[in-house]
Formats: sequence, C-alpha cells, structure tokens
Amino acid sequence: MSKQIRQDDEPRGLRRRDVLKGLAGAGALGATSLPAIAAVPSDASTTWNQQADVVIVGSGIAATSAAIAATQRGATVIMIEKMPFKGGTTAKSAGVFWIPNNPLLRAAGVVDDRLDALRYMVRLAYPDSFLPNHPTLGAPAAAFTLLETFVDNASPVLEKLMADTGLRIIPWQFAPDAIWPDYYGHIPENKVSKGRSLVTDVRPYPERHFWAGGGGSGESLLWMLQQGFDKRPIQMLLEHQVLAVTQNAAGQVTGVVADGGETQPIRVRANKAVMFATGGFTHNVPMADGFLRGKIWGGCAAPGSTGDFVGIATGLGATLGNMNNAWWAQVPVEVAVKTRSVPSNVWSCPGDSMLEVNRYGVRFGNEKVAYNERAQLHFTWDPVKLEYPNQLGFMIWDSRTSKAYAGYDPIPLPTAKPAHIIEAATLPELRKAIEARLLAIAPQTGGITLAKDFDANLQKAIQRFNGFAKSGKDADFQRGGTPNENAWQYAVVKPAANPYANKTMHPIASTGPFYAVILGAGTLDTKGGPIVNASGQVLHASGQPIPGLYGAGNCVASPAHQAYWGGGGTIGPAMTFGYLAGTAAAAEAIRPA
Repeated sequence: MSKQIRQDDEPRGLRRRDVLKGLAGAGALGATSLPAIAAVPSDASTTWNQQADVVIVGSGIAATSAAIAATQRGATVIMIEKMPFKGGTTAKSAGVFWIPNNPLLRAAGVVDDRLDALRYMVRLAYPDSFLPNHPTLGAPAAAFTLLETFVDNASPVLEKLMADTGLRIIPWQFAPDAIWPDYYGHIPENKVSKGRSLVTDVRPYPERHFWAGGGGSGESLLWMLQQGFDKRPIQMLLEHQVLAVTQNAAGQVTGVVADGGETQPIRVRANKAVMFATGGFTHNVPMADGFLRGKIWGGCAAPGSTGDFVGIATGLGATLGNMNNAWWAQVPVEVAVKTRSVPSNVWSCPGDSMLEVNRYGVRFGNEKVAYNERAQLHFTWDPVKLEYPNQLGFMIWDSRTSKAYAGYDPIPLPTAKPAHIIEAATLPELRKAIEARLLAIAPQTGGITLAKDFDANLQKAIQRFNGFAKSGKDADFQRGGTPNENAWQYAVVKPAANPYANKTMHPIASTGPFYAVILGAGTLDTKGGPIVNASGQVLHASGQPIPGLYGAGNCVASPAHQAYWGGGGTIGPAMTFGYLAGTAAAAEAIRPA
C-alpha cells in the first residue's frame, strides 16, 4: 500500500527522491519521462489502493485552487505529486497573480472595463490577427471564449478563495506605495495600466516579506490557500508519478495508475473525474527541442515539469495546442547546462552601466524590455550567415554597477563568487575569459565562439551606448522608455545615484574591472498541451470532451497564447481555470469503474 502524506509530514525515504531529483539534470531527461501507455482498462473487478471523488495530479496553484473548489462542492480529493515536495513551480515563484477587475481596483474606484481588458489581452496574445472591432477581436473563436471566461471569472474566483481560505491580498509593488504597472501598460489598448497584479498580504509576517510593501512569494500564496487543508477531505501523495489513467468500457476516465516506488504501481480510483495540473515540459529536452520556437537552455520551472500529461492525453485522442510558446525568460547558460532547473531566471538585466551583446560584440536589443520578449531575441535567424547570432548573449557591466546593484541577480553580492560570473581587469582580458568559458561549454553549445571583430565592435557598442546614457535617449532600442522597465530598475536594490535623465543608463567606465555572464533563452515554463474548454475538460480530436478528464495550468494549451500581460500572467489564469475545473469535476456524476 502507498503511504498517505499529510501536509505537515516529511516525505519518506531517499530512494524515490534521488531518482526524481535527477530529473533536474540536463542529461537526465528524455522521451522516457513520458508514460509508456496512456490508459489501462478498469472494471468492477479492479482493485483500487485509494479512492476519492476527484483525483488531482499536481500540487501547484492550479491543483490547489481545484482542490479547494472541489471540496467546496462536497467532493473528496486526492492530490498526487511526483516530486518529494509539494507546490510545483508555484512554490519557486515570486507569487504574483494577474487578475483583471479585481476587488482592490474596484475599491479604489478604478473601472476595468471588460471589453477594454479583452482588447489588451488579445492585442498581445494574437498580434498578427488583432482587430479591435471584430466580434472576437481577431482571435480564434475557441480561444476568445477562454479569454472571456478568464476575464469574467478571475475576480469572482479570487474572492471565493479569499472568503474560504486564509488568502489576503495587496497590490504588487516595486517600492513602498508604488504599484507595479502591467508589462505593456504603455500601449494604447491598455486602459488600466496598473493594479491588476496582486500578491499575498503577509505584512503581519515579516519573515515572509518578499516584495515591497509586505508582499509574499509563491510559497506564501500556497501557504495561505492551504491553511485548513487538514480540515478538508483532501489527501496528498508525494513521490508518486502518474503513469497512465484508467478507463472503463465506455471510455470514461475512472482513475490513475501511479508509481510510488512500491513493488507494483498503485491504482487510485476517481469516482467522478481526474484533473491534471502537472506543469509544462521545460525539462523534457526532446519535447522542448521538438516543439518550442527556439533553443532553450532550461528554466526555473520545478524539476518535475517534464510534460507527462502530453503523452497521456494524446494517447487518449486529445489535440495539442500552443506547443511552440512558453513563458519566456533568460537564464545564465553556464548554470543551466549543469542544472536545467535553474534557481531563478533573469527577470531584468540589472544595472545602468551595463549592456548585452552577441558573439559579434553588437547590442541586439533593449536589455530592460519585459523578460518574455527579451528572451525571444535569442531566436533571431540570420538568413545570410545562416546562424542564430544571438543564441548566446553576453551581459557586460563595470565596477559601478557591480557595487550599486550587488545582489540583483545575476549580479552577485560582494562576498559571493559564483562560478558563472566572469571577471577581468580589462575588456580584452574579459573577452579572453569569455572565450575560455565558451570552450568549456562547447559540447553543449555546438561550439559557439566570439567573432574576430568582437573587441572592436564591443568598443563601438560601449561608445555608442555611453552617448545614449548621457543624452537620456536610447536611439537604437528605446531602453528605459516604458513604466515597466523603470519599475524593474530598483525592484531589488536601493536607487543608485545617477545624474543622467534616464535612470536605466549610465556611461560604462573606461577602466576595469569588468564583469560578464553568458545568457540564453529559457522559460518560467512552457504553456502548451492538450486543448481544453472553458470548464477545463480535455477535448478529443473530434471536438468532444474526453469523459472524466480535466486539465489546467501549464500542462494544457494556454489561452494567453504568446502573451504575458503582466506580473502574475501565469498564476492568475492557472488559479482561475484550476478553480473552474475543480468545480466542474466535482459536479460530475459518479462513473462506473
């Protein structure tokens, strides 16, 4: 029999834990991380090791929200998590959730009009087809229905969770009383430029302070939501990987088969439905290489984000969607090639006397632009040279930025000497040090090297950048031109003295020491998978729901498509659609085994 894990229990043993921790390594992942079969038959004679009305696979925000919703409607729940710890990527996250027309906006008298919100969302999700006066604003009809569902339900779901759990909220702030803007609050389609991004209110708990103003992290979000779990009919199994679902003769999903390290896999009966909220496929290298629009080196997703649900759902006839998109962000490449599940992404290239160049020593973008867009600069293809010139970027900074922005990742604290930070007394010596690092990781990069004219081009780039810093205007990439860029500038450190008008730029010193880090594309996680409807039901290729199968979060096709609307653009929809899926699953009739 499997061991039941309570919320306050320690996970058992090391054997299973050691295997699962290996999933974080760059070389440990492959097609074998997908289940060998999608479904096994069940009938009246099947022996079940555990049973509940709703079985939820995963333990992050979508799974937690679903479990609360299901129990609010009288259902019993078993949550199954394959890692030795609960919380998934949510527990690693900064804990921000993006909620249009939320109660704090309304209390402040801010009108977040439904159609205006949808226009902003579709403008970013489907920029190639956006039509502001079209019935679906140019989005595909099914996708628009999901976006409408989110706008209509995000705040009501949040308020229901607040009424029934310990969840308390405040606006996301980059400084005390300074509310963070949407990432694209400056574009015409955004009529409410700030206040949609929220965090947990942990002001009474100083040890939990993560953001300015007493905002909490993702771990605090789960902590608040899971207060009282021991009083709900919820059981949790850790260190159990779901290998397949079970189906009765009518093709209805009736439970799951899970490997918990026992002699035989266990069967868990779902009287009503099974819901997956298992994360994306960032850490499944063949899937990431095969589906995503460009090369990624890793990401901050939990190590268990290996796309397990894709194999199960397609084996049941589900259609996949949005598999080429992700929640993009840069990663330090030297860290990612060793451990694909990096501790954190690079949210903003910190500093003012800092720039980023490619292998030619040429600036290739706005170092401060929103991370979702900045990471995609690495995917640029040069059709003449037949290469990806920006596949690796080199963030370079001087002593001023090293001191003023110490501790703003990836710039280390003065006492820290992380191996992936490169230091040299002069720029030519920095180039030699970078080349040595590139040689060391050549087996993972395909042998990318610096161009012969790197030194000359870097000097030109710095000279040009310094002119922009003094004038206050970046004529090439408009650095510092949006509210979001300026919010990130001092989000982690105290404002540095800068006599120039544009606080995101300061002339780079002519003398060393100089520093560098190698950056590449990564993800918070992917956001493609089986297509679902507004209730979270997984759709068969025929367009009909697969009976008894639900999904939410990063393991399904995201209605955000390519967009990242603002801070918490991942957690907000996952919380909402997880809750809706849990509600619908609990309302199902009991299915015969």
